[in-house]
Amino acid sequence: MRWREILISIFLFFSIVAEADVKKDSLFNWSASATLTSNYIWRGLYVAGPSLQADATVSYAGLFANMWWNVGATDWAFSGFNPEVDLTLGYSRWGLTVLYMHMFYFDRYSDGTPSRFFDFRNHLKGGTTGEWRVSYRVSDRIPLSCLVAMRTFGRDGYEVNGKLKRAYSTYIELGYDFDLGENWMLAARVGVTPAKSLYTGYRGDFAVTLVGLKLNKNWVLGNDTKDAKRVGRLNAFAHVMLQPWDVNKNNLILPITAAQGQKLSLAVGCSYKI
Repeated sequence: MRWREILISIFLFFSIVAEADVKKDSLFNWSASATLTSNYIWRGLYVAGPSLQADATVSYAGLFANMWWNVGATDWAFSGFNPEVDLTLGYSRWGLTVLYMHMFYFDRYSDGTPSRFFDFRNHLKGGTTGEWRVSYRVSDRIPLSCLVAMRTFGRDGYEVNGKLKRAYSTYIELGYDFDLGENWMLAARVGVTPAKSLYTGYRGDFAVTLVGLKLNKNWVLGNDTKDAKRVGRLNAFAHVMLQPWDVNKNNLILPITAAQGQKLSLAVGCSYKI
């Protein structure tokens, strides 16, 4: 089945589910945000240095589509740039969210040719990756959440006896949010990978790959009432992340020009959402 048929099938499936469970009020919604962060760290892995990120989401009766952009320097020495575009289609209801995310990094294949945006083949280099995610958050009163994510398309390969094998890199995360009052929030996360995956450089087996704490402070800008057409929210954050797998004194903290291999990371920044 070609990628166009796959995407159409996914869209039709979520459309049918949405029509079967529709509320009469607030069926359509949209939001947008912009974030400036000192470092772009993803599931404990260093991706980029200072970064500007933006996203836009439209939703209808639980079905949603999102586009996310990142433009970041490779490191604080600004030795290069690491742009990224992600497309997401999903469905969310009653705390349960199922989505597919198509991630594209402006990279090159092993032969030096530019990556293609829709390339579902397995490869060692190249910028296209597809991932399925299922997440669940219990409630606001019990802010316990879990996430399971698996890469099923695009770059996710390693070689065994000269042959390319797909890793189906899987990430499992448990989280809990602590309301500190006065719009302060502390989010704690622990992430693991159950088998050989990109999170361990396609080495080893089960590993704890993230222990993170994120402190947030929010401000509401505008009239925060039910009658308000659109309310802006400003968020400042500090995020400390440790990648415990294979950590030692030599890779705990590295120079900014070699930060990609660093195990302990700090990201501070702010975002604005409407």
